[in-house]
Amino acid sequence: MTTALAPAPATPTRAAAADSPYRLSFARLVASEWIKFTSLRSTWWSIGLVAVVSIGLSLLMAFSYAAFAGDMPPMSVEEANRQAVQVVVFSTVLTQLLAVVLGTITVTGEYSTGMIRSTLTAAPGRVGALFAKALVVAVTMLVTSAVVFAIAAAVSGPVLPTGAIDLSDPDSSLMPLLGATVYLAIISVVGVGIGFIIRNGPGALAAGIGLVFVAPILVLFFPRLDSFQWIHDAASYLPSNAGQSLFMGSPMTGELLEPVPALVTLAAWAVVALAGGIAVLKTRDA
Repeated sequence: MTTALAPAPATPTRAAAADSPYRLSFARLVASEWIKFTSLRSTWWSIGLVAVVSIGLSLLMAFSYAAFAGDMPPMSVEEANRQAVQVVVFSTVLTQLLAVVLGTITVTGEYSTGMIRSTLTAAPGRVGALFAKALVVAVTMLVTSAVVFAIAAAVSGPVLPTGAIDLSDPDSSLMPLLGATVYLAIISVVGVGIGFIIRNGPGALAAGIGLVFVAPILVLFFPRLDSFQWIHDAASYLPSNAGQSLFMGSPMTGELLEPVPALVTLAAWAVVALAGGIAVLKTRDA
């Protein structure tokens, strides 16, 4: 006599997973990161500081040029645009620090509160969460920078003796502004990568600020002699110097890069930072 065995009932976990209409996807990871990102007060404080510093410095520099309007020779459209764009993007010397800070605290804040455990439990693959966070930070910084630069151009244009930016010459007007916007977005992504690598707030901030702001200044201590020329050549590929080649026309240190090499350099820094973050995220516990 044989006895038929009834099939084992499905466990509640498997049944729930089978019946649930929701599946983990990159779009949902982005949505969750967006909710976390926008619910933090530090996010809005950082964005507010970017706006205030950028617009304030642009106005200050515009009034400085206006004070010497009588001593300025006539300018071509390209020269006038170069001056107006410099006024608008001058603040990136400081706001680049806020961009890298925004990227790092988005990550290190989760490690300090322990929320990273919930994030990695919801996204066990881990890499998707990293890319979702980087995308949210980058897009936010891109849009914020574009809006802030537009406002800065609008309020500083009437003050400048040469007038507002002439958009009829895109190479000297729109392209540098676009370069500055992309630069700040990429720097925030570098901050995200550094945050995942170091996972400690003060340490990540020190590394990010050191890379973006301190490293180019250190190059100034080396005289422009043949024996130190390699240092100045290498400095051209630091993130801030490559970025300034896009929109300032001359980097703080190093040599001027053409737009394509400058963009490739910035992209390489972002890839290296994210790759380092992935390596740490996949090999170490939260």
